[in-house]
Order: sequence, then structure tokens, then C-alpha cells
Amino acid sequence: MPLLSRIASLWTNLFRTGRVERELTEEVRSFVEMTIDKKIASGMSLDEARRQTLLELGGTTQVKEKVRQVRLGHHLETTMQDIRYGVRMLLKKPGFTIAAMIALALGIGANTAMFSLVHALSLNPLPFPNIDRLVMVYESVPSPGLDHISMPGATFLDLQKQNHSFEDIATYRFWGGNLTGGDKPERVEGYFVTVNLLDVLGVKPTLGRGFSPEEGEPGKDDVVIISHSLWINHFGGDHDIIGKTIAVNNVGRVVVGVMPSNYAFPWSAQVWAPLAFTPFTATNRGQHRYWTIARLKPGISITQARAELTTFYNQLGAHYPETNAGHGGDAVFLVDDTVKRIRPALLALMGAVAFVLLIGCANVGNLMLARATGRVKEIALRSALGASRWRIMRQLLTESIILGLAGGILGVLIGIWSINLLKSITPADYVSSIANWNNVGLNLPVLAFTVGISMMAGVLFGLAPALQVSRPDLNEALKESSGKVSAGGARHRLRNILVVSEVALSLVLLIGAGLMMKSFLALIKTDPGLKTENVLTMNLSLPFSKYKDDAMQSAFFQELTRRVEALPGVDSSGVILELPLGGGDDTTNFIVESLPDPPSGEGFIARIESCTPNYFRAMGITIMKGRSFTDQDKADAQLVTIINESMAQQYWPNQDAVGKRMRFGNRSETKPWMTVVGVIRDVKYRLDKFSKSEFYTPYAQNTWNVGTLVVRTKIEPKTLITAIRTEIAAIDKDQPVYGIKTMDEVLSQSAFLQQFSVYLLGIFAALALILAAVGIYGVMSYAVGQRTHEIGIRMALGASSTDVLKMVVGQGLIVALVGVGIGLVGTVVIVKALSSLLFGVSSTDVPTFAAVSALLMGVSLLACYIPARRAIKVDPMVALRYE
Repeated sequence: MPLLSRIASLWTNLFRTGRVERELTEEVRSFVEMTIDKKIASGMSLDEARRQTLLELGGTTQVKEKVRQVRLGHHLETTMQDIRYGVRMLLKKPGFTIAAMIALALGIGANTAMFSLVHALSLNPLPFPNIDRLVMVYESVPSPGLDHISMPGATFLDLQKQNHSFEDIATYRFWGGNLTGGDKPERVEGYFVTVNLLDVLGVKPTLGRGFSPEEGEPGKDDVVIISHSLWINHFGGDHDIIGKTIAVNNVGRVVVGVMPSNYAFPWSAQVWAPLAFTPFTATNRGQHRYWTIARLKPGISITQARAELTTFYNQLGAHYPETNAGHGGDAVFLVDDTVKRIRPALLALMGAVAFVLLIGCANVGNLMLARATGRVKEIALRSALGASRWRIMRQLLTESIILGLAGGILGVLIGIWSINLLKSITPADYVSSIANWNNVGLNLPVLAFTVGISMMAGVLFGLAPALQVSRPDLNEALKESSGKVSAGGARHRLRNILVVSEVALSLVLLIGAGLMMKSFLALIKTDPGLKTENVLTMNLSLPFSKYKDDAMQSAFFQELTRRVEALPGVDSSGVILELPLGGGDDTTNFIVESLPDPPSGEGFIARIESCTPNYFRAMGITIMKGRSFTDQDKADAQLVTIINESMAQQYWPNQDAVGKRMRFGNRSETKPWMTVVGVIRDVKYRLDKFSKSEFYTPYAQNTWNVGTLVVRTKIEPKTLITAIRTEIAAIDKDQPVYGIKTMDEVLSQSAFLQQFSVYLLGIFAALALILAAVGIYGVMSYAVGQRTHEIGIRMALGASSTDVLKMVVGQGLIVALVGVGIGLVGTVVIVKALSSLLFGVSSTDVPTFAAVSALLMGVSLLACYIPARRAIKVDPMVALRYE
């Protein structure tokens, strides 16, 4: 006991002298004192209480841990207390709670839906490891404006051998396939790929294996890897598929692997076969067919790779000046390349929904301010009883976060519905080219994002009201005689600031939507150079194993067009290699007889197409000069070509191009000359791009195994599908058709991204306009209610109804005008991000800015007028007694 007494005394002395104070926090000392006081209260002496406390706590570290546990328990208890109280307060005002939840849910739901698109299509579109090192490698020819095009086989093989920046490099090209051997032929999307493609991507089949090196040699390439979807849908998920032979284009190929369900590269591919370079393709430097992908070496940046590509192409141009002079190369990260067309639209829409959420938060913030004004007495009473400002703010913020999370739950439901709606309205043909579209939906990252923005929204709309009402004027708030507490000037200013923000953000959204709408209208009014009405199209791909030479392929398409044109209701039909408005861009080198050799690096390159004689008539393309192709333009006849107006103007300006001659290749080659026999109108291959030089050859003189049948009808086009299928089966029962659609559908699909953006941005802008109008109305209505007594005095002193009306409306319009002014300044800066999405309209289009500003002011006027009308109907005698 003496020893313990001395320890207790030592503790007391240390405590008194402050030596322990340097080690213990204020809360630790408070906790020790509180523990000692409790023991004294239970009947212990001071010394005994100190001794037992010392023994129980055991020292500084244990004291701190004990205090930490007590603090944690205290925080949990007070937090749960705040939550319970907050829920009770929200349930007491169901009208306010429901209105706030709906405003938040609309913004959160829209953000959830858009983030699911951004996450799947832009942030995480490809399931490849170390994707930050995967790049696409492109060739470019600056002179004719050809950028990011495929490369010839010889160029790829040279790059594969000579590069030092890439760990591995692979290439692929499209390979249309017909799957036969079943009940009916089936079209599959196929690609020839170098045997190392999967190694470059870092993926492996889920069943079987990848390609072996020897399978990349001619004669040893009779193997195939199939997609997971084809394995399930066509082969019923047969686990014994490995080693079986399937017929692709009437050629037996052994299945060696099945890819994972989330693998799709190149996009929409269903079968992959080894790419075996023949002596011709390995030395050809004119045909751009091969798309190249590479993996950067560790430590090598894309800038270094681009510099090496520049050196490589300079050397290539020096060695092969006739085919490669002036050509360049570029490397683009695979993710950026994959989403380059849709990312600007997605980011613009993501910014739009963020604005909608901010407007919703401003609206709810105004509701919270109005509600908080009615709680001034409650808050003042809590302050008078000792509650700190932080304690009151924490309670109010807890209520806001609860409200935000409740809005988030409702927003998730709206988001799920919105995602399903977006997926249902998107054409299947369009999404087949978008990587990872099938994985768009609600998942863990999207849910985490939703929870995050819900809590952020709660803090955002709750912070300003909490700061305002957490420091009440106690003398004013606790007056017994005051039946009503008026809002302070600071609160009025904050409310007006929130409305100004709503108007400014709404203006940005409305102008963005207006610009996109105007752009879309300009786009669909663009003359594509053809007539799309009553035209049916369908694709065919003839297998080389069955149609071994040009004569057989040409005979098939000639017989097909003859049979189709004989059908009742058909006006004309033709076959084209690549359908307009589809974005295709196959190019080739050529020389012009009447022109000298172009300077080094400025070779002649143009788009090339091949078609049957009646194609131009079937597509409604006008022949401006000369003639169309005829049945006399056979393989053994004089070679002829038809060019577009852009090509005629570029190579034969101020001349008649008909009768001029050109030929494939370069001066060193001895290919025969082609005579220009006609000039047609420019035809768009992308609505939002200017026409390039383009020439056509007769199918019989430049035959391909693939083509698109074009049929102009006198009746509803789709009613002829069955009859045309029957005629195709009569020629070849194993020949499938695919991609059946009208040209009106092709035209609509070509503008779908712009249409999609316009619809969504229009919806978001309309929602913002409604929320802004509600916000202005709410503020003006509240202001009228607060100033009822003042209005009564004014009217009792002789103010007319018109004077009161002008006063109320004028105050509201001033707030709206300030918002419009700020919004116009912000819009000029922000809408520049939309410039890449606009067509035929400037991002600072004055008529759009003026019209939208007038619309917003008109809506603001209406939102102010309704409360103002209520104000002028106030009975002065009633208003004078109003408290």
C-alpha cells in the first residue's frame, strides 16, 4: 500500500508539474480527471481513486487508446442521434422532402446513366492488361489529306523488323466469312490476324490455344479461333469444339481456341484466322489494307515511338520514292483511338448532366434556406442552451446528406431506367462498332460514383444554408412576441445568388442544345449526292474457295442484278464495293497521263470504288458529264473509269475530264491506262466530311469477292427482301446475305451520334429550364410571402397594383438578367468544347445565343409574374395585420 500511495502521489505530482501534460492531450487529462471523479462519487477517497485509476489505465499509451475508444463511441452515438433526428425532421415535412428528392433524383439519375456510358465506353473500354502501353500505328499521306490510314503489307513487315520502340507489333485486315454446313448459311465477321496478335494484346483463349508461329505460313493457316458469342449461339457452348473442323467460306478450318466473353478486337469480330503473307502482299507498297497495333517497350514513351516512326518513314521514302515519298506515321494510344469518335460527345453530355445536378442542388439549397428560416427559433434555442455552431452545422449537414442519399436511391432507379432506354433506342448496327457496349450498365464503379455524388450533392446544397442559419440573432429569434421571424439580408443575397447560378447554368445548357440542334439540322440537310428514298441494300461476300477467279465473281453479280431487276416492283439494281454514308475510305495510288510526276511526297491518291453498270441509276447519282458504265465495259475491253467532280476539279481544272487517262500505281509500273468516260456528282461517304477525290471502275474490270446489292424499288423496299433472298438462293443456296437495311436507315445511322447527342442534350436543357423556372418562382413566391406586410403598407399609402407588379417582377428580372449575363460570358468559353461536334454552325452563333437568352428571360418573366399577381391581390387591411 505505501508503494501504491507513492505511485499515486508521483502521478499527482507529475500531473501537477506539467511533465505529463507534454505527453497527454487535453482530452486525455480530461478523461483521467473524469474517471477519478466517478470513483470519488462512488465513495472512494481521493488517493484510492487516483491509485485505482493509475492501475486501470496502466500508462500514457493505454490512456490514449482508452480515450480514442471513448471518443469513437461518443462520435458514433452523436452521429446516430443526428441521423435519427434528421430523419424525423424530414418526415415531418413530407412535401419539402419529396420535392427535394425529385429534384436531386433527376440530376443524380442522369449523372448515373451518363457515367455508366463514360465508364464502359471511354474510361474502361478494353479488357487488356497494361493497356496504357498499347498503341495503334497509322500511316498518313499529307498531300491528299489522308490521315491515320492503314498501311501496305510491305511497310508493316519493314516496321516489324526495324523498329526499336515496340516490344511486339501485329497487324490485321478484314475478312468477311460465310459459315456453312448448318441448316442455313450464316454470315460471320472475320479478320485475318498475324499469329502474335493475342500476345501483343496480352490475352488468351478461355478454351484451346492461340495461333502457333508456323500457322502464319501459307498452306499451314487452315485454323481458326472463334468468339465466345459464336461458340454459344451457333455451337451451343460445346466444350468439345476444340479440334473440330468448321466450314468458313467453304474451306475447312480447325477450331483451335474460343475467346473470353468480354473479348472483342477488332470490334464485332466473330472469327480470327492466321494472316499468311504471300510474295505479292509481302512486297506490295501501294495497297493500304493492314491495320497495325503494337505494345510499347517498358520505359519507352509514345513521343519516342512517334519520333522513331518519323525516322522510319523518312528512310522508307528515300528507298522507295515513287510509293512512299512524303508518307508519315503516327502512334495513338489504343484507348484514345477506340473512343475518339464518341468521347467528345460523352464528355459534353457528362458536363451537361453535371450542370443539371448543380441546378438541382441550387433548387434544393433554396428549399433548405426557406425551411431553415422557419427553424430559426429552434436553432437559436439550441444555441442558447450551449450547442456550438459546429454542432448545429453538423446536424443540418447530416439532414442534407440523408436527403442526398435518399435522392441517390431514387436516382439509381431513374439511372437504370435511363440506361435501358438508351440501349433500346440505339441501333444494333451502330453499337456493333462500339467497344464494350454490352457492358454498359450498373456496376460497382457506377454505384460508387452514385453514392459519391449523392453525398457531395448533400454537402453542396446543405453547406450554404447551414452556414447561414447556424449563427442566429438570439435576441431577434427568441422574441416572444414575434410570431414570425423574417429572413435576414444575407439569406436573401444567398437565395438570389443560387437563382443567378441556376439561370447561368441553364443558359449554358440551352445554348449548347440549341447549337447541337442547329448543327444536326444542317447535317441532315446536307446533300449526300444520292437519293435515299425507296432503296434497299444488303451485303454479300463470295468465298474464294467457290468463286476462284474474277470471271466467276463477276458472273455471280451480273446474274444477281439481272434476276433482281426482273422482279416486280424493282426499278433498277446494282452492286457497289462499299456503300456510301458508311464511312469507308479505301484509297489507292495513281498517275495522270497529262500531268508531270508529282513532287516527292505529293503522290496522287484517291478513293477507289468498283460498281456494276446500273449502280448510279439505282442509287440516284447524277452523271454530270459523259456516260455511265455499260455491259460492254468487260474485262477484255478498254479500261474505263468514272470520276467525281472533286477529282475532275483537282486534276483537270477548267478542262473537260472526259477522255483523259489515268492508271494505277506509279511511272515505273506498266499497268494499262484507264480512260475517263464520265463525271458524277460528289457522293458523301460521311455526312460530316467534305468530299474527296474519288474514281469508280467497272466491276468486270476490277472485281472483288464482296459487294453491296443496291435495289431501287417502286414499292415499299422491305417487302422485296424475301423475293431477293429467293433469287440469291437460286444462284447459290450456300450464299448468305447480311446487313439488310434501307438507304434511309443508312442515312439515319450515319448521323446517329449527332442525333443521340441532340436528343440527350435537349432533354437535359429542358430539365434545366424547368428547374430554373421553378427556382425563380420559388424565390419570388417566398419573397412575396416575406414582404406581405410591406406590400400592405405600400398599397395603404396609395401604391397601385401596377406599381406593386412592376416592383416584384422587376426584382425577379434583375436576378434573371444577372444570371443571363454571367451565363453568356461562361457559355462563350464552355461551348468551345462542342466545336468538334458541330457541323455547319459556329460555336458562337449569335442567333442561337440571342434566341436562347430571349427564351430564358421569357420563362423567367412568367415565373416572376405568377407570384406578382398574387401580391397585388393582397387586401391591405389583412396585410397590415400579417406577421
